[in-house]
Amino acid sequence: MKPVSGPLLDIHCHIGPPLLAEEMLRLMDNVGVDQAVVFPTPYAWTLPSSENYYNTNDYVADSVRKYPERMIGFACINPAQVGNQALGMPNLARNELHRCIRDLDLRGVKLHPENHCFAVDTLCAGGGLSWFMETIIELQRETGRKIPILSHGMTTLGAQPDQFARVANDYPEVNIVIAHGAGFQNLYFAGLGQAKKCPNLYYDTAMLTADDAYLLGVVKQVGIDKIIFGSDHFTRAHTNLYGNFLYVLQRAFPDKFDLERVLGGNLARLL
Repeated sequence: MKPVSGPLLDIHCHIGPPLLAEEMLRLMDNVGVDQAVVFPTPYAWTLPSSENYYNTNDYVADSVRKYPERMIGFACINPAQVGNQALGMPNLARNELHRCIRDLDLRGVKLHPENHCFAVDTLCAGGGLSWFMETIIELQRETGRKIPILSHGMTTLGAQPDQFARVANDYPEVNIVIAHGAGFQNLYFAGLGQAKKCPNLYYDTAMLTADDAYLLGVVKQVGIDKIIFGSDHFTRAHTNLYGNFLYVLQRAFPDKFDLERVLGGNLARLL
C-alpha cells in the first residue's frame, strides 16, 4: 500500500539490461511509486566504444518516451572521459552531455566518481573537470530549466560531503544530490557539518539499512528538507527492496508531513 497521499518519487533507479523499464515499472507498481528517476549503470563509460555510451543513454530516453508519466530520465556521464582521438571520439563527455540534454531531453545527470576514477572536488571552479559544471550552467540557461546532478558518494575518499560542499558552494545555481548520503553509514559522518550550509546540496537514502539511527543523525545535521528517497534499484534489484526501505522510512518519520517531504516533496522541488 502506498504510504503517503502525495506523489511517491524515487530519485535513484538504474535501468537497462538486466533490469528493463517494464520490470522497473512492475517493482514500482507493487508499492505505489508514482515516478522514478532512471539512468544507466556507470559501467559503459569504462569501455572504449562510443556505442556503449550512446546506447545506454538512448535506452533511458526511449523508456521515458514510452512511459512519460512514470519515468524521468537522467544521463550517465563520465566527465573524466575527455575523449579519444584515435577512436574518433574527441570531446566525448562534453558532446554526450550536450546530446543528452539538447537532443534526448534528459532532465539531469548521474555521476559515479568511484567507478570513473575522479575526485568530486576536481569539479570545483578552476579544477581539472570544472568544464562539466560550467557546461551544466550553460545548458540550464539554454533550456530554461534545472539540471540536477545525482552523484555516487560516501563509499570512497574521493566523494565525501566536504568535497561535494566545495562544488556546491562554487556553483550555487546547480542542485546536487549525494547518493547514499542519508543511507550508507560510514566513518565520514562529521563531513556533513560542512555540507549542511549549502542550500543546493541534498542526500538520498539509497543503501538505507534496517538501522535508521544514521538516517536520523543525518536529518539532525542537515534538516528534513534535504533528504530524498532513493532506492538504487538494479544493483540491488529484488521485489522486497521497496518494501524494506519504505518500512524503515515510515518508522523513522512517523509524522506524515515529514514522510511526504522525504518520499516526494523534496525531489519535486528540484525537477
